[in-house]
Amino acid sequence: MIVHMNYKYFKGLIAFFMFLSGSSSYGLSGKDPETLNEITVTGSSIPELDLSRSSILTKNQVEDRQIDNLVDLSGISPNLHINNNSIQSYGDIIAIRGIANTQLFGPAGVQLYIDGIPQADISTYAATLYDVENIEILRGPQGHKFGKSVTGGAINIKTQAPSDQQINRLSAFYGTFDTQKYNLNSSGPLDQDGFSYSIALQRALSDGYINNTSGNADTSETWHGSLRFFLDIDNGTKIGFGTNFEKHELGAQPLVLRNGGNFYDRASDFDESTEIDRNQQFLTFEHELDGYSFFSISNRNDWSMNPNRVDLDMLNFRAAESTIIQEQIEWCQEFRLESEEGSEIDWVLGSFYSDSEINGEATRWFLTGFPAPFDQDTQTTNYLIESENLGVFSSIGKNFTEKDHFSLGLRFDNYNKKMTRVKSSQLAAPSNINNTSDFSVFSPSTQWEHTFNQQITGLARITYSEKPGGFSAYTDTMPTFSEEETLAYEISLLLNPSKSWGLNITAYLNEIENYQFELPDALDPTNYYVANADEVTAQGIEIEGFVKPSENFTFSVAFGLCDSQYDKFDGSGLVGEQVSFIPKHTLALSLNYEFDNGLRGQIGTKTIGDTNYWNYAGDNPNDKIESYTLLDANIGYDWKSWRFSLFGLNLTDEEYFSSLVSNLRNPPVIADAPGVAGSPRVIGLSISREF
Repeated sequence: MIVHMNYKYFKGLIAFFMFLSGSSSYGLSGKDPETLNEITVTGSSIPELDLSRSSILTKNQVEDRQIDNLVDLSGISPNLHINNNSIQSYGDIIAIRGIANTQLFGPAGVQLYIDGIPQADISTYAATLYDVENIEILRGPQGHKFGKSVTGGAINIKTQAPSDQQINRLSAFYGTFDTQKYNLNSSGPLDQDGFSYSIALQRALSDGYINNTSGNADTSETWHGSLRFFLDIDNGTKIGFGTNFEKHELGAQPLVLRNGGNFYDRASDFDESTEIDRNQQFLTFEHELDGYSFFSISNRNDWSMNPNRVDLDMLNFRAAESTIIQEQIEWCQEFRLESEEGSEIDWVLGSFYSDSEINGEATRWFLTGFPAPFDQDTQTTNYLIESENLGVFSSIGKNFTEKDHFSLGLRFDNYNKKMTRVKSSQLAAPSNINNTSDFSVFSPSTQWEHTFNQQITGLARITYSEKPGGFSAYTDTMPTFSEEETLAYEISLLLNPSKSWGLNITAYLNEIENYQFELPDALDPTNYYVANADEVTAQGIEIEGFVKPSENFTFSVAFGLCDSQYDKFDGSGLVGEQVSFIPKHTLALSLNYEFDNGLRGQIGTKTIGDTNYWNYAGDNPNDKIESYTLLDANIGYDWKSWRFSLFGLNLTDEEYFSSLVSNLRNPPVIADAPGVAGSPRVIGLSISREF
């Protein structure tokens, strides 16, 4: 089912909402400024419904549904989808409401924060989740009150914070495919003067689920760790600092042929591998002044992949292969002033600066089939992409009546981007590029929140925002792409009449010009680049709700519909088609139960709708992932300080793809686009103890 909402209809809904706001009589308390580092929900399996924050997943929900990787969030929140490449975050596409990043060189449409600290390029996001307290997902344009500016939304993961009480936790997990995870978490005071710490360490191993008849499987060995300190000084000053690291030793990427017999079978003529190292350092500072607070966030991310080796033909003889080595360093600084809580006027004034550098070398070798000595080609691309972003942002909000709160946001960003690239080939002349571009973005936003009565709250928001353009390093076809412009409309109603049930309903419309997305090169399918579609529309609805039929049971639902299509794309055959990488709908259902004797459990489903992977001509309708549903369940028992959980993921053993690699669809490589195979059924047991 697809809901078609034209522009006039949408404006009519907004007008109707504003008409209602003039006839209601219940008072609205003062609004607090929205910040990413003030989430306090931890326990409970009840979904937290919040118009400004969208979805909030509590610690219990994260544990019950075994959410331990970013891709596990796909479909859990309405219209949140992660096109997973299974190389941590490298090459992933994260979309909210039809707005996404491109696979390699485009800017993020959805920004990741950890404890309110913005992470770097999407390919370097920390994909593995551990030590999680809760997760919030903000849908729609962000950036008028904090950090980086993004047009689609944001994900903020809150980890176990340093505390003044000693808490220690040990946990172990064992599951199918010899999957093992061991966690150590500790948090507590270091002295009596407000100085505390938290530490987390994880070791994870797996034999993988791909049957590689020659070459290695999709094995993994990883280390994760974080160390944080917090100092609370009596004069209203709070200082936090710390570091975290990841080390991944991965085997073969789980690429499989779509018509290759056994779904998980493949072959390789060498042992594929990926090694990824990431470390981060950060410093936060907060100081309370007379009527307002000052915040500073300093952050450095260092990420490297050396190497990523993939057999492009997936045959047991040498025909095509790829090796990528890439490093990225980004540091950023944010300063922010905020009004104190409960002020008559709530306001935010801030600035943001980031400096990043991506340095890479990609080597691709192909058997061309021409007579010797021209029967092969080696293509090498060396690239350096540099980017600077300076932004200033502000917002101001006030209760104009006892029931109406109005806020205005403004943001200005300047981006300076530069790419230096040298591309060589045995069969073609060298191709060198030295390009520099500046992008300036002005983004206004307005929001009206209204309380109809004690049970019903409404919100209407209009935002204009842009993603900067940039450069695509692997192609001569279109090395430069333009900025993407989004005009976003949103109306929401929050019904929360009692602790027994709650419902959040949102309708949205995104009108997008110069939509950025990935395309394979029509002449050379091994190359791919970022293209701009002239006009794209993404519109739909989102429903989140819960019902508690009794004190022990909670049923929750999260549904998202996204009717996205190319409205105008000169020279392409894609007009009227569904936008690449964007599923038509997402649906998550969950039934949780918890008894006084310590017995608890959960059963849930997650559905991802049809998702297309188009080429430029639009003549590959079969490159599509059909809608699929995954079933998970968990039964557990809490006894004193012990926690036991027996769980199953993909219990129906659904065979599905988490991505298609459409740039390998045509000869001379392989006939059909291969897919990244999603995980089959996993049964596991976890045990933890807190002391």
